[in-house]
Amino acid sequence: MTVPGTLDKFKRVPIKQRDPEERKKDFEPYILSYTLEEAMAEADRCLGCGLCIPGCAARVNIPAYLKAMAEGNLKKGINTIFKDLPLPLICGTVCTHRCEDVCVLGKRGDALAIRHVKRAICENTNYVEDVVIEKKADTGKRVAAIGAGPASLTIGYYLGLNGVKVDIYEKMDIPGGMMTVGIPRYRLSMETINMEVDFIKSLGVDIKYGVEVGKDISFEELLEKYDAVFIGAGNHNPRRTGTKGHDETDRVMHAIDFLRKVALGEKVDVGKKVIIIGGGFTAMDASRTALRLGAEKVSVYYRRRFEDRPSAGTSNAEEEYEETVAEGVEFVWTVTPFEYVVENGRLKGMKYWKNQMVEQEGGGRAKPVPIKDQEYFVEADTIIEATGQIIDFSFLPPEIKEKLDMNWNDIKVDDNGMTSVEGVFAGGDAVNSQKDIIAAVADGKKAAKGILKYLGI
Repeated sequence: MTVPGTLDKFKRVPIKQRDPEERKKDFEPYILSYTLEEAMAEADRCLGCGLCIPGCAARVNIPAYLKAMAEGNLKKGINTIFKDLPLPLICGTVCTHRCEDVCVLGKRGDALAIRHVKRAICENTNYVEDVVIEKKADTGKRVAAIGAGPASLTIGYYLGLNGVKVDIYEKMDIPGGMMTVGIPRYRLSMETINMEVDFIKSLGVDIKYGVEVGKDISFEELLEKYDAVFIGAGNHNPRRTGTKGHDETDRVMHAIDFLRKVALGEKVDVGKKVIIIGGGFTAMDASRTALRLGAEKVSVYYRRRFEDRPSAGTSNAEEEYEETVAEGVEFVWTVTPFEYVVENGRLKGMKYWKNQMVEQEGGGRAKPVPIKDQEYFVEADTIIEATGQIIDFSFLPPEIKEKLDMNWNDIKVDDNGMTSVEGVFAGGDAVNSQKDIIAAVADGKKAAKGILKYLGI
């Protein structure tokens, strides 16, 4: 154990990973768990200041569960977590851990490995035996949730505890939403997802798989059958670049489609040379997945500079970038592709310009401006666009769409998580700009409280 007041307080217990040359050959998890002793020692570094709590979208009482772990009281630790977070092992595995970015220890040394301690608590407890469930009597109220992602699962958990019957409508045949089809298995296993979903279902939550709202059942029917409806749909629709040649071959695809196919067990041939367009987390996932499918050279092309990439400077973004580089992915910055070269349906490569980054008047993000007097070409067997995604709201009838207050493609909600349509709540990708798991959980918590208030419970 760390002795309080020593310089060890500023040094993190190392997090072990599998060798990059070995792990890039398979889809097995590559980050190794802390042992119980390592987790206790890491938790003991916590100063108890609580600055990390506002850094967590779900406002989990991080110092409390770290203290419980440091004292070896894992049952207290897991119950502290479950008060605010019903997907603790999932978040303990893949959370963006913004809480660590504000850890006071990081000012002089290493920030506390909060995510990894949470994971250790989950892996060393049994939810069924250790989590104290105080489920209220059935209220007779029913709520429908659209999409079986983290926001809807959170709704199910908290409403289920309060005696509200929740039915989740999921068009796929598996739970988890984008957690399942957007995050590769080497980062988040199906076993982890299923375990936490099964625990939530034990509260009486019913997931209706293979039922697509707007097709198999209308949104209007949900409004008639249920006391409230929650929109928890994820960002499953790709945003394409429209680059010349993108629709002339099946070897140009979007990362969301690519990752979904791989996650669902479809065979995807990427060839030897793969190009990823983009610079965010999805680009990292797509590039590392391509390596695991046998690609010999994977290159990420991004229109901006290294320091301009999405979430640059956060510990999570830096970790994922370093892990991607360690596996052999190369990065090419400040480029604009203008043509995917296709001959007789076969992809040959990509033409691109280099960009000049132009600073904007009044500050703000520098703008990439192509230098078009010289063209470049690079060979490729597959090009994958990791260029963003949006939600398909086609399941909503026109009269509901017209009533919804929107901020571009995001639904506006009030402090109770309710939309501008009475009785219709929303959260997760449909609402927040952060668009990660912990933010979806936070939205689900807020909406669950709002629904209970709306139902008079």
